Amino acid sequence: MTLGPWDAAAIAVKAMLYGATLAAAGGVFFLTYSASLLEAADRASMRRRVGILVAVAIAASAARILVTAASMSGDASGMLDAGLLALVWHGGEGRAAMVRAVGLLLAVPALAADRRPGVWAIAGAAGAAISFAWVGHTHTVGFRWTPVLMGVHLLAAAFWVGALWPLRLLTGGDDAERVAAAAARFGNAALAAVSLLGLAGITVLATLLGNASELWRSGYGRTACVKLALVAGLLAFGAFNKLRLTPRLAAGDRAAARALRRSIAAEMAMAGAVFLATAALTTLSGPPVAAAS
Repeated sequence: MTLGPWDAAAIAVKAMLYGATLAAAGGVFFLTYSASLLEAADRASMRRRVGILVAVAIAASAARILVTAASMSGDASGMLDAGLLALVWHGGEGRAAMVRAVGLLLAVPALAADRRPGVWAIAGAAGAAISFAWVGHTHTVGFRWTPVLMGVHLLAAAFWVGALWPLRLLTGGDDAERVAAAAARFGNAALAAVSLLGLAGITVLATLLGNASELWRSGYGRTACVKLALVAGLLAFGAFNKLRLTPRLAAGDRAAARALRRSIAAEMAMAGAVFLATAALTTLSGPPVAAAS
C-alpha cells in the first residue's frame, strides 16, 4: 500500500504509545523487584519519570484514536468526523484505551509512597501493558488463545524495556557495586522474561503468517523480518551487558558503568526502532491468515 502522511503519523503515534506504556509499566515492575537496591533519591526520580511516561501514554492513546480516524479519511477532517471516531472507538481501540488509562492511573497513586509498589500498582501496570492484546491482528485470525499469548509477550516486553531507563539512570551515580547488583538482579530475571517474549512472540507470528514462506512473500512477513532482526540486535546488547559489563561492574570497574550507560542508550534506541517496526506491522497491512480467511 502507499504510505500517506496520515499513515506515517499513525505509525509514529502508535510507536510512541507502545514505548511510553511499556516503559511506564516496566518501570513499576523494576521499582518492585529492585526497591531494596535503590536509595530514596533514586526511587523518587524513577517515580517522577513513571508519572511523565503515564501522561505521555494517555495523551498518545487519545492521539491514536484521532490520527486513526484521520488516516481512514485521508485528511485532518477525520478527526472531527463523529462517525469515523465512533468506528475507531467501538472497533476495540476505545476499550483498549480505557483499560490502558485506568491501569496506568491505578499505578500512579500507589507509587507516591516511599516504599515498594503495591498490588494495585503492579496490577494496573500489567493491565496497561496487555491492553494492546485487546485490539489488532490477534483478533482477526479466529484463535481464542492468540490474544493470551500476545498478553504474555507484552508483559515480558514491558519487563525488559521498562528496566532500561532505570538502569541507565543508576549508571549516572558513583556506586558501581549497587549498579552491578541492580543489573545482575534484572539480568537473572530477564532470562525467563526473554524466553517468554520469544516463545509467545514466535508462536503468535507463526499463527498470523500461516506458512513460513509468507515471511518473504508478503509485506507483513517482510516487515516482521525487520522487526525480528531488530529484536536480535536488542538481545545481543542485552547479552553483552549481562555477560561482559555486569561482571566488570561487580569487580569495581568504574569504566564499566560508563560503558553500560552507552550500551543501554543504544539498546533504548534499538527498542524504539522495534516499536516503529511493530507499529508499521500492525498499521500498513494485515496478516496473511486474515487475508486468506
